[in-house]
Amino acid sequence: MNGRDPFPDLVLRPADTTDLGAIAAAYRSLSRESLYHRFFTLLPDPTPLVAHHLAIVDHEDHEALLVLDRDEVVAVAQWDRLRDRPDEAEIAVAVAEAWQRRGLGRALVRALAGDAHRHGITALNADVLTENRAAAGLAHSQRPAETGVDGSETRYVFPLAS
Repeated sequence: MNGRDPFPDLVLRPADTTDLGAIAAAYRSLSRESLYHRFFTLLPDPTPLVAHHLAIVDHEDHEALLVLDRDEVVAVAQWDRLRDRPDEAEIAVAVAEAWQRRGLGRALVRALAGDAHRHGITALNADVLTENRAAAGLAHSQRPAETGVDGSETRYVFPLAS
């Protein structure tokens, strides 16, 4: 992804509508648990949801980044500007099973933060299922300014450096 990353063979790039099939295939390859942790529900076919999200990606208020290992999507990360708080964005990250627990999620959160900051975002929010220990660990490693639990979800708020 760059000269200092431990992932020299991976490519990070913005997603576009031509990536629909590859992104849907990446989500279909996730375990049921990973899919549930990402979407908070089980999806029999993620294609309609992916198509909807790709349709709103405008690289200004909505962004999706892909990590590719050759032609295979191994991670998807996104930020979406909040309508009622345009200086904040909601983030989400999904990493293929074979790439989990290797630091790729952490690298993607940094990439999302940098990209969102360039678009005037001053804080990122992440809603995580409280039971998702891996995501909670990643969130805590990024030093959230706030956390709050609402039922089965925990919200993390990360201010971006000015």
